[in-house]
Order: sequence, then C-alpha cells, then structure tokens
Amino acid sequence: MAERFLPPGVSPPDFYIAAIGRSGSTLLCNWLTHAPEQVVFMEPFFLRPMNSRLLRIQLEQIGMPVSAEEWEADPAEDARTRFARLMGPRLAGRRWALKEVLAEEHERVLDALQPPKLIISVRDIVDVALSFFEKHRFQDNLDRFSDDWVVDYCIRESAALVRLHDEAARRGIPCLVVRYEKFTRDDETRTALERFVGWAGGGDVAAGLDGYGRSFEIDRHGEAISARVLAREERSLGGEQRHLAELIGDKCREYQDLFGYQIRMKEDLPNGEDYPNYSGECRSTDTPAPKLLANSGNT
Repeated sequence: MAERFLPPGVSPPDFYIAAIGRSGSTLLCNWLTHAPEQVVFMEPFFLRPMNSRLLRIQLEQIGMPVSAEEWEADPAEDARTRFARLMGPRLAGRRWALKEVLAEEHERVLDALQPPKLIISVRDIVDVALSFFEKHRFQDNLDRFSDDWVVDYCIRESAALVRLHDEAARRGIPCLVVRYEKFTRDDETRTALERFVGWAGGGDVAAGLDGYGRSFEIDRHGEAISARVLAREERSLGGEQRHLAELIGDKCREYQDLFGYQIRMKEDLPNGEDYPNYSGECRSTDTPAPKLLANSGNT
C-alpha cells in the first residue's frame, strides 16, 4: 500500500480546482480564501520536490511566511517530506484547498491528496488564448511564453480537462464546472459554488496580483469581481493573434463542446443581447449553462 502523502494532523484538501489558465481561477481562489481559517493555494506544486514561487508569495501574504533557509530545496528531500516540513505545521487543523493549471498535476493530486470534490474552471478557449497573448506582452516575457507556447498549452490543457471530467465521473468524485463568464456575472453561480464547497466566498479578489506581476488586472478591473465589457478587438493585440485564437478554438472543439462553448462569438454585440457563444447546457455535466449576456467579464 502506498505511503500516505499527508502528514499526521493535516486533513485532505476540501476540494481541488483544476483550471485552464486565464479562466479566472486565481479570482476563484482569492474569493474563497479567508486566511487563516480557509485558504486556497494557487499552483503550489505540492507533489514536486520544489514548490512554485507563487506558494512562498502567498504564504507571506496570508501570514505564514517562510524564511529563505526554510524554503531552500534539500537535494535529499522528496515532495512528501518537503510538504510535511513546510506545510504540516501551517495546515494542521486548518481547512484548505488548492488549484493547478497543468495537466500533469491533476490526477496526481486526486491520487495523493484525495480531495473529496473537484471544481473544473473553464472559459471560452478563444478568450483564454487572447488573454494569454495579451498577458505575455504586458509582462514582457514573450521570450519565455511565445505565441506557439500558447497554442501548445491551449490544445494540451483543454484536452486534459475533458479527460479529467470523464475521470472524475469514473471515480465518482462530485464535480462542479465553473465558467468564468457566469462566475463574474451571476450571483446564483457564486452561491452554488459556496454550497458545493461548503465555504463562504467574498475574499479579497485582488490579493497578491501585484506580487504575481499582474497589476495590469487591477488597473483594468479594480479590486472587485468585474463584469466589464471587453470586446475581442479591444485587446492590445494585432489581427494575427486574433486569427490564431480562432484557429485554437477550432482545434479545441471537444473542450468547447463539452463545456458549452459551441458557437463562435459575434463581436460588438450591444449589452442586453443574448451572448451566442454558449449552448443551453454542458454535455455530460450536471451543471447547466444558461445563456449569458454580451457584457461578460474578461481577464
């Protein structure tokens, strides 16, 4: 029998958020976090021998700082030992959860941490791609994250979330699909999420964005959940990127179909008209996707 990953005194996470990047998953994590009583960790890489830098930033932010000596990787330390050393004392007796945005983490988290509930955070893949293109230009890191990287990521990770959705059904894990377009506009969607996880929302949605190099999101949306209209051609991008995003949408039809993004968006719809990019419901999910309005939020 495999050795238990979690140390004594640390309960499994209440839930796990498996997300496509740029789907508002950081917004979800911040909204559900009320430190120190309940914390959602963002891309911590708990199942790797070295955690992400985001974890250290977040620990500092929520009042659980890690010294340089404590943080430094020990070559002899595996992921389980590191988690017990770093997180065991910090999580004992607390309610916690986590989110990751890479396919390689999802099933490992389900196997090792055994969260009893799964949230899949999604967004129209065309808007995911556009948001990535714009983010990488704002952050001046195209040398690390080229447009080709975005294409590969979107195709790979969207397919992984389709597989994960099926895997959750196979394992009997309760699964809630949260669409960015609904979460940012609909109180009922947020209330349903609170009921599903058993946590209260209302946390600071702008927490940590400066430290993550994402202050441009605060400039755009402020420090609250925003339903600001942003048509696709309003983004600081050229026609080449918009065309490439449409091609990505065509390549990711299974994801688009499963999660309810079935019809291409018509740009420049005035507020109040039906937003035609969504089907009435998601295929093979228990979560209906009612029609949305044109003024959905954007990241």
